[in-house]
Amino acid sequence: LGLPVGDPERPLTVTGGLTFAGGPWNNYVTHSIATMAEQLTAQPGQRGLITANGGYLSKHSFGVYGTEPPAHEFRWEDVQSEVDKEPTRTALVDWSGLGTVESWTTPVDRDGQPEKAFLAVRTPEDARVLAVISDQAGAEATVNEDIAGARVRVHNDGTASLE
Repeated sequence: LGLPVGDPERPLTVTGGLTFAGGPWNNYVTHSIATMAEQLTAQPGQRGLITANGGYLSKHSFGVYGTEPPAHEFRWEDVQSEVDKEPTRTALVDWSGLGTVESWTTPVDRDGQPEKAFLAVRTPEDARVLAVISDQAGAEATVNEDIAGARVRVHNDGTASLE
């Protein structure tokens, strides 16, 4: 696409990175599209990439915008049958025990301090369970260390602690 990477004269964002526009699942990306349209109108022949996410990062979309028609028509394919061939993993709600950190995200407060950490944990039976490290010291470990693959104790109430 010829998009710049690391060029301060052409940043990769046109509207910043707001998570929500007034509340969950609102359509903030419309602002990005409108801003991109203004910028492209001022620079004929250029292209721009808009990305968006929705829900709890469970949906992702992108659009490539430009001032000239594409060289080829849009091609649409129903790929659901291919998606259905992919392996699935059992998701558990009520599980406690020793598992392995599969992935995590750690939100921070206004001062940049970790508040808690949300974990996806793989059980010994190869299922997945979600858990949270709710103490700040434990959450801090998730930003100072790579905890992928670390052993984690998931408790009956859904909280977790690194072993």
